[in-house]
Amino acid sequence: MLIERPFHQKLLMILAAAAVFMDYLDTSIVSIALPSISESFGSGSSLSSWVMTSYLLALGSTLLLFGKLADRTGLQRVIFTLGFVLFTVASFLCGISGDIPSLILFRILQGVAAAMMVATATMLITLHLPKAMQPIGMGVIATAGGAALALGPGIGGVLTQFISWHWIFFINIPVGVVGVLVALFLIPKPDPADLPTRSKPFDSLGAVYLAVTLVALLAGLELGVSEGWSPFVVLLLLLSPVFGYLFLRRELRHPDPILSARLLLNRTVMWAAISTLCVTLVYLGVIYVMPFLLTEQYLLPTAVAGAVMLLPPVAMAIVGIPAGALVRRFGCMILCNAATILLAAGMAILGGGVLLSNILLIFAGLALVGLGMGLNEGPSIQRITVHSPIQLQGSSGGLIFTVMNVGCVLGVALFSVAASAGSGSAEVYTSTGVAVACIAGFAVSIIALVASKLARDTVKC
Repeated sequence: MLIERPFHQKLLMILAAAAVFMDYLDTSIVSIALPSISESFGSGSSLSSWVMTSYLLALGSTLLLFGKLADRTGLQRVIFTLGFVLFTVASFLCGISGDIPSLILFRILQGVAAAMMVATATMLITLHLPKAMQPIGMGVIATAGGAALALGPGIGGVLTQFISWHWIFFINIPVGVVGVLVALFLIPKPDPADLPTRSKPFDSLGAVYLAVTLVALLAGLELGVSEGWSPFVVLLLLLSPVFGYLFLRRELRHPDPILSARLLLNRTVMWAAISTLCVTLVYLGVIYVMPFLLTEQYLLPTAVAGAVMLLPPVAMAIVGIPAGALVRRFGCMILCNAATILLAAGMAILGGGVLLSNILLIFAGLALVGLGMGLNEGPSIQRITVHSPIQLQGSSGGLIFTVMNVGCVLGVALFSVAASAGSGSAEVYTSTGVAVACIAGFAVSIIALVASKLARDTVKC
């Protein structure tokens, strides 16, 4: 059912954008507060990393599930509104957590709630806005996500420095309350006659396989660093590729998969997805690990460290705006290749700056990492979409969101493992440890470049 009133149409765009804004904000705002959270609870850096990882893991594991559930039931309004309610409650519970395990548990709930909101936010735009307004609505959502990534470290630094880290979660509450009320008032109730019929079985086992794949990999890496590489940890790591294979095989055979894995049968889509995963991995890894260095080794106030960590997302936002116009001139492949080169250069300079304790080199490295991410994001999404088979182009968004979320999860895990190994401890990340993480990030950037080159474009973007 379309919304007819222009004011209500704009309000719906703002509501959908607010959901995406809160998701991205809670991805980036926590990174700057992790050292303070670690100090508050007397936990090591490795354990505290789960405050960020658990959220991303829950989001990445359930995003496709809720998107498919909304598609099959037509209950986008219910899932979106319930997601807002749960996100608000989970934010309050995170803010009052008395120990690190409780905080991690409530972050998982928050991640699931974020998946409910994000999976249905774009659906609300396509269902309830006229076709002429839908591109504008999608643009507003994308802008909101970029703005949240840019503002997160700064807001988190100020709140943590001058009030307490608890308020990085409490600020979600007023937005959540207003969002729930607006959703109940604004989003039309579905007409029972318009609800889709369930002619095919739901791919619940596919969702389970995906969740087990991610959880086994992340838990194995984190436990290996903090507890040692015991037989149980090795078993977890071995389970990840096994269930990953089971997931892909099921998605190729299921009549109504939660992820159309057939997309990966296209060479360009497959290599572009791998390149995008690597770029996102490096970006989130940097966002995660650098605040520990700035606050614990360089002893910068949290607010100042937050301002420094604005460099990557601001650079990302600056280059992301003209990237769309540049695609028409140069094509996707050239821009994606250039993005990975910028990323690799940024990681090399950042690693050198960390080893030399040169703050100017660190600034330059952070800015180049942001430029690489910003130049890659739009063209890579367009590249995957236009090379997807026509009948599966609607499903390409699910693949893109999944790839980027898995990249976020793996970024925190890889940089945590590398920084812990280089530091000789999972409790505190030293300059040497962060430099080792940067070397790992440089290696992944090279993989991203190779994958981007292998994804030879056969269709003009």
